[in-house]
Amino acid sequence: MPGQTGPRAAERTLEVLELVADAAEPVSAKALARSLGCALSTVYTLLTPLTERGYLVRTDGGYVLGYRVPALHRSFQRQMDLDEGIVGLLAWLQRTTRASANYVAFQGNGLVIADVRTVTAQGAERPHIGVGIDPRTHAYAHGKIALAAARPKIRRRYLEEPGLRRFTPHTIASVTRLDEELRRIRRFGVALDVEEARPGLACLAAPVLGTEGTVTGCIALSVHPDELRVNRSPLIDTVRRAAQKATQVNHR
Repeated sequence: MPGQTGPRAAERTLEVLELVADAAEPVSAKALARSLGCALSTVYTLLTPLTERGYLVRTDGGYVLGYRVPALHRSFQRQMDLDEGIVGLLAWLQRTTRASANYVAFQGNGLVIADVRTVTAQGAERPHIGVGIDPRTHAYAHGKIALAAARPKIRRRYLEEPGLRRFTPHTIASVTRLDEELRRIRRFGVALDVEEARPGLACLAAPVLGTEGTVTGCIALSVHPDELRVNRSPLIDTVRRAAQKATQVNHR
């Protein structure tokens, strides 16, 4: 085991990095060995390149993320065309609507959430958006934007493999109905969900385009359902305008 090489060693090394990243406090080598179910000597073998390259740092309490991690994130932001202009735009959107304003970046096949930026007023509703693949994609407005823009093969795979789970009584669980809604989203450039993912939460989203005209993310608002019912048209116009500005920011 200590001398393992190849794909398995690489996989174990990444597991070590993820365990440290997910921890709320420094993680000892012994704790890592228990989590991985391997020998302590194996863990030290995996830790050596991570610490030498600055991805982890050893402290008195255990291992924590190192200085190379922020550099990776800055590179990620550059590759995703994210800059501080997006944060300023979200702040403007939040002030204008007094709602939670979000930027959601997509990656890979378009259904992977790569990054989330949020500007929230105190007490404002906000969705729980996590990076990675979200099984609630069809229930959230930002997920509908991703599905509407996805290639037919990718969209069909999402619909067929996990199925359309219901998260509330309002979740669309019919492939036919969802296809109709996705066509409307492509036609009008805005997606809505009213208590489809969470009771008491409504969201609006509009697509942000990359330099090649593909959908790379979206601008989204999270409001109370009553707010959307009363101010539907102005909120739709505002989120569309914000998405257009975000597209311009990404094209600079």
